[in-house]
Amino acid sequence: MTHTASERTSPNVASPAQAAELGGQVLVAIQRLADVLDRETTLLKDYRLQEALGLSAEKSEAARVYVQALIPVKANAVALGRWAPDRVGEIRRAQARLGDVVSLNMTVLATARSVSEGILRSLAAEVAAPRTLTTYGAAGRAQNATRPVATPLAVSRSL
Repeated sequence: MTHTASERTSPNVASPAQAAELGGQVLVAIQRLADVLDRETTLLKDYRLQEALGLSAEKSEAARVYVQALIPVKANAVALGRWAPDRVGEIRRAQARLGDVVSLNMTVLATARSVSEGILRSLAAEVAAPRTLTTYGAAGRAQNATRPVATPLAVSRSL
C-alpha cells in the first residue's frame, strides 16, 4: 500500500480524546473557511468590491488550513468513526453547510463577473458607435459633419 508524504506524517488517532480533538480541529477549519466565504459573499452583494478583493489572502489561507486539516481525518477515518461517531456526524453536517456557502459564493461571483462584462460590452459598443457632429449651414438647416467626432474614454483600473 502506497502512502503520500502527508499521510505518513499525520498523527495516528489512538484514543477517543484524540479522535474528538481531531474532529474539533476540522470543524474549526470548516467554520473559518465558511465565515470568510460568507463575508466575501455579503460584500459582493453590497457592491463593496474593493473590500471583497481584500479577503483573497485570508480566503486562500483558510482554504489551505481546511485542506491540511482533512489529511489526518482521511488517514484516521476508521478510528474517528469508532471513537467519535458524533464528531463524524458534525463534520458531515458542517461539510454540507460549507458546500451551500461555496455554492452561493460561486453564484454571486459569477453574477458579479457577468455584470462587469455586461458593463464593459456596453461601454465598448458606446465608444465604437459612429458619431457625427450636427452643425447648421448657411440656410439654417442641420448638416452632418463629414468626419466622425471622437468620444473620450476614461478607465479607472481600481475597483
